[in-house]
Amino acid sequence: MTRHNPYYGYNAYGHSQSGDVSREPAYRQQNSKTHFVMGLAAGAAVAYLLSNKKFREGMATTGEKAWSAVRGEVEELKERLEDTQAELEYYRNLHKGDK
Repeated sequence: MTRHNPYYGYNAYGHSQSGDVSREPAYRQQNSKTHFVMGLAAGAAVAYLLSNKKFREGMATTGEKAWSAVRGEVEELKERLEDTQAELEYYRNLHKGDK
């Protein structure tokens, strides 16, 4: 009983080992102009947004708020950890005299 290996003939990177190395990938063969135009439009949109002062200020404000929220949550977690450690220490010391 032999098993069929679906990966036979392919190397670790998924490329065929059949020797046809000069072939371009399928995504480069199809719609190269469309991909170029979409990339150009995306680049123009990013450039516009990054050059827009109001957008940059809004992003900075949002980033500051997010960072402040993260710092606040970290401080809250520290306090809860200290409380838990204090409770554990209390219960450890409570039962030491029983022995």
